Amino acid sequence: MSRILPSLNALKAFEAAARHESFTLAAAELNVTHAAISRHIRELEVWLGTKLFVRTGRGVELTEKGGSYVADITRGFDVLAAATESVSSRRRRRRQQLVVSVEPSFAALWLVPRLGRFTAANPEIELVVDSSHRLVDFARDEADIGIRYGRGVWPNVASDVLTRTNMTPVCSPALLRARRIREPSDLEPGLLLQEETRRYWYEWLKAAGVCDRISPEGPTLGLHLTIPAAEAGQGFALADEVIAGDALVGGRLVKPFAISVAEYGYYFVRDAARKDSKAMAAFHAWLKAEIDQTVDAVRKLAAPARRPAVSKKKR
Repeated sequence: MSRILPSLNALKAFEAAARHESFTLAAAELNVTHAAISRHIRELEVWLGTKLFVRTGRGVELTEKGGSYVADITRGFDVLAAATESVSSRRRRRRQQLVVSVEPSFAALWLVPRLGRFTAANPEIELVVDSSHRLVDFARDEADIGIRYGRGVWPNVASDVLTRTNMTPVCSPALLRARRIREPSDLEPGLLLQEETRRYWYEWLKAAGVCDRISPEGPTLGLHLTIPAAEAGQGFALADEVIAGDALVGGRLVKPFAISVAEYGYYFVRDAARKDSKAMAAFHAWLKAEIDQTVDAVRKLAAPARRPAVSKKKR
């Protein structure tokens, strides 16, 4: 059957201009000039014998006939696009969304600066980072996976260790020089930057043998704030090779003591009853490789030589 149709380029120009209500934006979308859009619209109006746009001081507006016409034209282009995609070997794959639950400190200090590498290597995965202190409940929440810090035992989840950590104080090199701190007993309580979970300082001070003499009295901040505060020379933050890794490698922070608490680690967690998807497996592999790279870089730094490392026995 013979079809009497105007120019396809003119129809494309009209549909884009109608959607944007702008010849300029339509030209940018179709990568042509403003004059080309105007010419196509003018030719189409002549071909149809009717006005499609009314020029106003703010731009252009569709006429009543133009509005009715573009609705059908848009549906027609949608049908053409769907038909083309269904048979084309170049059709885009639908991106798979992956929701990751993670603590704000880990997200801000380590994960977010590296996410570009994951998205570049996995363009088919749409990553959504859910940053919260609350432990995700996979039975009720939307998260697919989580990254947790602890001993690796949580109910109703499967957990794979990403790395074991050594938790120890860190500070700026300038603060260490200014205060002449050589032993844990030299620490000033007011310089110990606290977190909401204060047991970590107690565990380290106990491992260092000074918990009966020193108690943290510095400001209470979230971990995502204690690291920047330590970099600014405001005190000592308690951290591990991952959270403080970039600052340690960059020389913005140093570890003044060889004493560490080695009970904890970072874990990749997901619903124990759920099978890993390709997106979950890809993120798991990428995450493990990136964390290994960070830890290796930190451990290659010159280790402090004041006292041997002390690790608490696992409870």
